[in-house]
Amino acid sequence: MKLAVLVLFSVLLASGQVAFKFAAIDIKARVEAIGGLWAYASLPLFAALVIYAGATALWVWILTDTPLSRAYPFALLGAIFVPAASVVLFGESLTWSYPVGLLLVCLGVYLCVR
Repeated sequence: MKLAVLVLFSVLLASGQVAFKFAAIDIKARVEAIGGLWAYASLPLFAALVIYAGATALWVWILTDTPLSRAYPFALLGAIFVPAASVVLFGESLTWSYPVGLLLVCLGVYLCVR
């Protein structure tokens, strides 16, 4: 159960980052179209903030009975989820060094929580 909640936190955190990217795309188009502060009244931005608020609430709940030193490495799992989503959703590309670095991060997370 505890592991599933920690992974859920990681997924929420990564989802928030992806939602912020969608918000940035939306806001850029709105600034060009209407300009001003109203351009930032963006549904994707609101969604990203709600996701992050949920992730924050979950994080606080996790920390009520999990040591920070054991829980925090799961925040790093976003380094897996966010780039994968950026390739699939936004057509971004990654260099060969990224998977190598990612493997090292995963190894570090494994060693930290072991």
